[in-house]
Amino acid sequence: MKNQLYIIFTAGRGPDECGLAVDGVQKKFRTYLESTATSFEVISQKKGSINQSIETIVFKVTTDNRAMIDPWIGSIQWICQSPIRKSHKRKNWFIKCQEIKIPKKLEIDINDIDVQTYRASGPGGQHRNKVETAIRVIHNQTGIIVTASDGKSQSQNKKKAMQKLMAKLESQNELIQQGFNTDRWTSQLEIERGNPAKTFNGLKFKEC
Repeated sequence: MKNQLYIIFTAGRGPDECGLAVDGVQKKFRTYLESTATSFEVISQKKGSINQSIETIVFKVTTDNRAMIDPWIGSIQWICQSPIRKSHKRKNWFIKCQEIKIPKKLEIDINDIDVQTYRASGPGGQHRNKVETAIRVIHNQTGIIVTASDGKSQSQNKKKAMQKLMAKLESQNELIQQGFNTDRWTSQLEIERGNPAKTFNGLKFKEC
């Protein structure tokens, strides 16, 4: 079974050199995925403050082998003299690779909705009050309730009610996506200095 994994590489609150590390490491990650014929796409990316640096990048990886990602998860070390601060003595820079969970979009599942009929009130004559043509649809997952009673038949009102429900779920999905913020994830991830999952060396990012 194919799984969709969301993998984030981030410099956290590290200096510009960490942004360079993210850029170099994510390129190695792409090469790794391509070498294993693994499908992927970049769904989010935040550039760093200097050229060829990335603060945060998120990959969506589709694979039936979750274990292939495990060697990348954790802190990643880049050993290199700073290419932007020549006199800087520090040579070890750490970034983070982590699997994250992105909220699923709300969808209409026929098994998760209740459709009820009722008699419409208001103008329309005796016929309208005697026949249950109005429709109430309840989306159990969210508790959203929509109604339709303007149509002359149950089928017309059901169609209108489902259209209303789809519009409300789309609005909810927009709020969910707005709530997912890579900066929020970055602020929650602590980058450990030491015990790296992977180590790369030099400007060519040769894996040690």
